[in-house]
Amino acid sequence: MVRFGNQKEDSTLPMKKIKVKDKSEKAQELVAKELTKKPGRSQAVKLKAKKSKRFALPPIGEYWDRSIQFLKEAWIELKKVTWPNRKETMGATAVVLALVMIVSFYLGLVDMALSRMMKVFIG
Repeated sequence: MVRFGNQKEDSTLPMKKIKVKDKSEKAQELVAKELTKKPGRSQAVKLKAKKSKRFALPPIGEYWDRSIQFLKEAWIELKKVTWPNRKETMGATAVVLALVMIVSFYLGLVDMALSRMMKVFIG
């Protein structure tokens, strides 16, 4: 319970319960106005403590069932894959190795040039 000022503990006002039977626009405005009204200085506000939701682990059997289901679905998807043949694999590997060599040669040249420039500036 929250108290304002020098209020006594037993001077709380009851909380208002609002039931809406009339769905007209005017009734909805009145309800909205009542709900957004701030408590006055002499009113106390009752706060409800939130219940903490405790995380419960599912049983071990459920983990096992989910794992089996995942493996079955993964196997089905692997069957749908079109795997490259030996010639395509060798060609892709050659392209990757050639690009790695080109990039490493380029980075080596840039590193060497920058290190020589630093030696010239620093002395």
